[in-house]
Amino acid sequence: MIKAGGDQSVHGSANTTRLDGGYQYVHAGASASDTVINAGGWQVVKSGATADNTTVNADGKLQVGAGGNATNVTQNAGGALVTNTSATVSGTNSLGNFSVDAANASATNVLLENGGRLDVLGNGSADTTTVNQGGILAVATGGKAQNIVMHDGGVLIADTGATVSGTNTSGAFGIDGATGKASNLRLDNGSQFTVLGNGSADNTAVGAGSTLNVAQGGTLTGTTSFGDGASLTGNAINSGQLHFSTGNGQNAVISGSVSGGGQMLKDGDGTLTVSNGTLSQSQVNLNQGTLALNNSIINSDIIAQSGTQVRLTGNSVMNGAIDPTDVTLDSGARWNIQRGAAVKSVLDNLDNAGTISFAPAPANSPFVPETLTVTNLTGRNGTINLSIRLDDPTFPTDMLVIDGGQATGKTWLNFTSAGDAGLGLATTGSGIKVVEAINGATTEAGAFALGRKLQAGAYNYTLSHGSADENWYLSSEAGYRAEVVLYASLFAQSMDYDRALAGTYSQRSSAVNNQGFWGRIQGGHTGHDSNGGIAQGDTPESSGSYGFIQLGGDLFKHDTGRLSLTSGLYGAAGQSLVDVKNDDRSAAGSVRDTVYSLGGYLTAVHETSGLWADVVAQGSRHSLKASSADNRFDTDGTGWLTSLETGLPFNISQGLVLEPQLQYVWQSLSLDNGHDNGGYVNFGDGSAQHVRAGLRFGSSSEMDFGQGTSAVAGFADRMKHSTSEMPVNWWVRPSVIRTFSSDGEMSMGTATAGSNVSFTPSQDGASLDLQAGIEARVRQNVALGVQAGYTRSVSGNSADGYNGQATLKVAF
Repeated sequence: MIKAGGDQSVHGSANTTRLDGGYQYVHAGASASDTVINAGGWQVVKSGATADNTTVNADGKLQVGAGGNATNVTQNAGGALVTNTSATVSGTNSLGNFSVDAANASATNVLLENGGRLDVLGNGSADTTTVNQGGILAVATGGKAQNIVMHDGGVLIADTGATVSGTNTSGAFGIDGATGKASNLRLDNGSQFTVLGNGSADNTAVGAGSTLNVAQGGTLTGTTSFGDGASLTGNAINSGQLHFSTGNGQNAVISGSVSGGGQMLKDGDGTLTVSNGTLSQSQVNLNQGTLALNNSIINSDIIAQSGTQVRLTGNSVMNGAIDPTDVTLDSGARWNIQRGAAVKSVLDNLDNAGTISFAPAPANSPFVPETLTVTNLTGRNGTINLSIRLDDPTFPTDMLVIDGGQATGKTWLNFTSAGDAGLGLATTGSGIKVVEAINGATTEAGAFALGRKLQAGAYNYTLSHGSADENWYLSSEAGYRAEVVLYASLFAQSMDYDRALAGTYSQRSSAVNNQGFWGRIQGGHTGHDSNGGIAQGDTPESSGSYGFIQLGGDLFKHDTGRLSLTSGLYGAAGQSLVDVKNDDRSAAGSVRDTVYSLGGYLTAVHETSGLWADVVAQGSRHSLKASSADNRFDTDGTGWLTSLETGLPFNISQGLVLEPQLQYVWQSLSLDNGHDNGGYVNFGDGSAQHVRAGLRFGSSSEMDFGQGTSAVAGFADRMKHSTSEMPVNWWVRPSVIRTFSSDGEMSMGTATAGSNVSFTPSQDGASLDLQAGIEARVRQNVALGVQAGYTRSVSGNSADGYNGQATLKVAF
């Protein structure tokens, strides 16, 4: 007698062994006779071993492996036989005589229950097999089993490559291995059935703990039903109906993908979980319980009943409408509402930490707004993406409706223009209603906010709670978006630089009167003060710096005795960088302007009176890069400038001179049109005129270098012994500058009524200017000078600033 926990290993022979919970192993070449297997006992007959006259009582188990032999077996009620068609077993059971014949790989009248199992191998067959509660019939691909009786709790393991027929509690069922078609299967108690590629299963019932696996290309037809704990795995094509029914607290699983034109129905208070796959059906009906998506995609509308739930967890994606149910989105989940769907999305409760998006409007089609209606919305920093037409005076828009409940928490709303992204109209009244509260619904003060800036044309749009209701509205701001001010400042920045480069005659001339080359380097600060604002036609407030290097040469010099004429050319390269402020003095952005210039000049001097006149013509190529918090905008432009300046010196005492000066400057600027993220930006030609009236007061040395006094060998006649011997002149020049007739149009928008907004920033105004300089002749043919100046606007929009420069001229 072998009790529980004990075992007997037979290598010779064993007689009349009783297994009361213990094990007996009969090895190859050994034999056992008259063994009685009681509850918990287990006799294992291995390949090449023999057992005779074994009795298997309730809850006992006889296992005969491939190549094993057991004869005269008595299988009493509740006893289990475990074997396959490569073994040899014969005896009686409650149904009569049974046998398993390895010679022809067949089994007849086998009874499987209470842990019993028959494996019909690929070349085997089974006839008249009965599978009771806890019994397992496994038929491999190529195997055959006929006249099978499957009772409740019996387990079938097979695929569509096997041939199986018989009856179950629903009637006749079958698997045709030749065609790969299965019908009316009942999978219960851990059963496993696989529909192979190109196979099909019709009207299949999958019970507790059982799995229906469908390989790529396999098809489900008719009604495929699933109970508590059932699973659908693989990649099924469903052309019928998937019916899941789960009890309270129970769960069924789809692990993999389901496609095809069929439908899915969910009943029962439990949960159906779709995990790591894709569910694409013509419709999903959620009558009871919960549909949970875990890192999965569903491409279908969901028609639900109140009291049900849809949960999107992980990185799940829902593509379709939902009506009606409770919906929960985790932070990584997304719900895409298809535009133009027959089913409209109406929810009871929405708990959103993820992203909900109305599908973009189709190209070349009219924009038809969509609506998401919810009773209660709980925002957990989730996002809703909507489309809107800001270029249409009626402002058609997708909308969120709160119907009879409340909106709490925080939900971010993002809007995308469904029309021309460059066009935007000003709103009126409360603005554009994008969240509507109806039937007594309420919305918390912070329930909604814009997730990103909304810009179109010249406008920024803001989102605000209604002052007289619970709705939320988009409104164009009273002030324009920062880029309006930024781009409008380009005229002043470029033209200020061009005028500084052209300068005046005294900034370009030197003590060396002979024909020669010259150069100067200047750097400074320039800006414009805030006045009435861009909407009032004023140049935006700005402050920045500039610098350039300028090289020139006298090409022609002619003296008639009474009149001296000098002409020449110059080139320059420089850059300015300006920070621009909005009308409320907040930062609008910055602009960098890289400039290359060419110019020519003609100077005439009356030798007797000293009266002089100077004419300058200059062209500049500007490359401007504007940057704001939300946009980058590049444009190129060309500036032209003409200056006419004259002066007449008067000697007021020994070595001092007072010289009235008058200068007229005309300049223009053309900029290329372009686009930024909010729309297009167009420029008209800009121009300005300036008149400067000033007095130059300073020394009037002839700047005669004379004979050198240097003691350095080879330089005695060309250099001075010390700097105190060098001829030096100084001067101070106060001026009044008047800017007038300035213009320069910038427009953002379109010809669509109300969308085109134009601005003409003016630089008109008056300023006071003070310049001073000193120059020295350091060698017979070389002069050096330094100058500095300060300009202060006293009216209008004229420029402020200060500058400093160094000059060098070499005569030849």
